[in-house]
Amino acid sequence: MQDWIRFVKSKKGRLGSELDLSLLEPGDLLKVVTKNSDYVLKIVKGREADLACTQPGRPNGRVRIMGCTFGRSSSIKPDHLFCGGNLELTYRRNDAAMTHRTTAIKEIHLRHRKER
Repeated sequence: MQDWIRFVKSKKGRLGSELDLSLLEPGDLLKVVTKNSDYVLKIVKGREADLACTQPGRPNGRVRIMGCTFGRSSSIKPDHLFCGGNLELTYRRNDAAMTHRTTAIKEIHLRHRKER
């Protein structure tokens, strides 16, 4: 809890707007730009997505978007992404469950498959 409070205080006035992941629909494209990488996610269903990332050492393929963590804390805001937080993804590699957390999110871009 102290990690989360420290993180929020350190980001006062610098956290960006928030994306509610429940608004995503199959076919939507989500681009998350972090300090070190660009993650492009094509939504398959719910929070399941196909991830493309050209940066070596990053996951690619089917992932599950978990939400945003707060700095180095294990505290997570599930089903939401926001600038300043860290995107958390889960995926499988060789039948083992894996978790990937990004560096701080700088930009979030959403393109709906079809206009609403």
